Amino acid sequence: MSTRPVKKITICGFGLIGGCMVLDFLRGAGKVQITAFDKPAVLKRLKKNRKFPVKTEPILRKAVAGSDIIILSAPHKANEANLKRLSKINTLTDTLIIDTGAVKLPILKLSLKLSFPNGTQFLPSHPMAGREKAGFENSGSGLFENHCWFIDESVRLSRENRARLDWMVNKLRIKPTFIKAGVHDQLMAEISHLPQLISTILGGQVATELVPLAGPGLRSMLRLSGSPYSVWSEIIDQNRPEIIKSLENFRNNLNKVIGIVKSKDSLANIFKASARSYECL
Repeated sequence: MSTRPVKKITICGFGLIGGCMVLDFLRGAGKVQITAFDKPAVLKRLKKNRKFPVKTEPILRKAVAGSDIIILSAPHKANEANLKRLSKINTLTDTLIIDTGAVKLPILKLSLKLSFPNGTQFLPSHPMAGREKAGFENSGSGLFENHCWFIDESVRLSRENRARLDWMVNKLRIKPTFIKAGVHDQLMAEISHLPQLISTILGGQVATELVPLAGPGLRSMLRLSGSPYSVWSEIIDQNRPEIIKSLENFRNNLNKVIGIVKSKDSLANIFKASARSYECL
């Protein structure tokens, strides 16, 4: 029994991630209708942007009607609110719903309390790609190519929805990585959320008049400093316990380095350990 091709995708929250996905979905063979659902002000700007040949719809029920795939790519709280609303649309059958949030456990727990129409499934996911500037205006094709895309391994997709996921994998050229939601959040605190906060702290510490004098070392470390707090405030709130653990571990290591510098001992072992991580790149 063959699965039917993907004909319609709805993006709920048309920002940087949604915009980048659309540009990849539209390349190559096969026609796909894409509908954008967002706040009226965002949709108004989107209509004026010829870069995105998509349909805009401010009413969620109308936007998702007939969709094969629904992508929740708004901030976390908005994704959760939209997921609740989608579960109440009885006509939304045989659809794959995914999200792109940076924290997985809260929305997974929410989804387990909801009941979706026949054939419709929710799949928590998280692409390990992004830019320091938000908004669909900063979108570009190929953002996800060869990047890890975390997918909750606890969800057992139907044959139809698995085919839709495979279609997305091929279109976006991602590296799917199946993992438990809780483990994902622990990893993100260490390899994503901690680097953001370190960059933010450093950006706040360095005097702005000194930045133009800096070389590539500081410039590369400050790249994440431009990330908007409106995005990170929800991430920190949703993954607070794991982020605190990572920050405390970093503080302990920082105190260790301070002690070594004060005692004039060698930092050689720490530099060697750091170099091993760099070699992994």
